[in-house]
Amino acid sequence: ILLQWALQPPHMQCLRPVDQLLQTIQDVFPPAHNLGEHKHFSKWKPISLDATCSDKEKVLTKAVRKLRFFLHPDRLPGDLTDDQDFVCRLLWDITSDAWEDYQ
Repeated sequence: ILLQWALQPPHMQCLRPVDQLLQTIQDVFPPAHNLGEHKHFSKWKPISLDATCSDKEKVLTKAVRKLRFFLHPDRLPGDLTDDQDFVCRLLWDITSDAWEDYQ
């Protein structure tokens, strides 16, 4: 399911653009995929990237910083299950790679 979220159809060979990932990341946070709920994920507010072309870079940069702060491995709660922690680290890696591709 994470692969369907992260990879571009039809061949599923490359990552979706970072703006698409940022706008839908809340769909793959726990409790999605039977990972159990945790109060940390309820703090996330979905990101809207509605901006003019001139502001898009600035808005996107701010959104990526917000997500990196939220998912940073050193800032995750200590009481996450192993599966929740794994998903967070996977989301961190996917969005970091997508951001690098964008730049």
